[in-house]
Amino acid sequence: MTVNEKAYAKINVFLDVVSRREDGFHDIISIMQSVSLCDEIALTATKSNETVISIESNDESLDNGESNLIYKSAAKYLSEFNINATVNVKLVKRIPIGAGLGGGSSDAAATLRAMNRIFGLATEEHLLDMASNLGSDVPFCLLGGCALCKGRGEKLSPFSLRLPGNLVIAIGESRVSTPKAYALLDEKYGEFKQHLQDNQLSEKGCVPIYNIFESVISSNEIDEIKRIFTDFGAEFTLMSGSGPSVFGGFSDSSDAARAKKQLEEQGYLAFVCKPV
Repeated sequence: MTVNEKAYAKINVFLDVVSRREDGFHDIISIMQSVSLCDEIALTATKSNETVISIESNDESLDNGESNLIYKSAAKYLSEFNINATVNVKLVKRIPIGAGLGGGSSDAAATLRAMNRIFGLATEEHLLDMASNLGSDVPFCLLGGCALCKGRGEKLSPFSLRLPGNLVIAIGESRVSTPKAYALLDEKYGEFKQHLQDNQLSEKGCVPIYNIFESVISSNEIDEIKRIFTDFGAEFTLMSGSGPSVFGGFSDSSDAARAKKQLEEQGYLAFVCKPV
């Protein structure tokens, strides 16, 4: 049996880090929103005498072996239910890698959904538990939409958010690894103090646009992208995750298209998408 799943990118409309945990991870408060930019997977799985997982992708830079989150996700599902199966995944990759858009996490989540559509053995709660063991953003990507995320990102509650109908995402070349980005926060904030109280996030739809990583990560590229967004009428602009993606919100689709064109003319990878 073959099933198809879309793996939507995510943006962080709000992202604060509130503490460094004893296990080395960090507790966050974030509002995440799925957007229409997506990867797609076609997954085939049949029971067999031994487990074989293979991945085919249009992106030659991807490692399609055991380190791939798609591989880990399929293996996790089979292990949970003591199943041997032959699994083949065909991936159409559109979300840029390492850009703060959750592409790998979303691919993992789509794989879990696909495996469960075929075998039908996991409850939503069980899927979320598996997702949290695969990565901090995987639980959100499993459910999608808009959510308030706490803990490492695995504690989810639905959130109603009014965003402009047109989003432009632009990606620079200056990448800072996620561990390095958190190390910079540790260096600056030490024990951390919560920047905004939870009750300031409870007024649904009235969300401050904020990303704590902007206080430690900056570049001429990010500044230029933000300037272009502003020049073309963006209502707001913000870095997603630890970058280098920057997004802007536009009410007018023609303004969004013009901003995308300008960004591409200046050498940036850019996408127009919508909240989903």
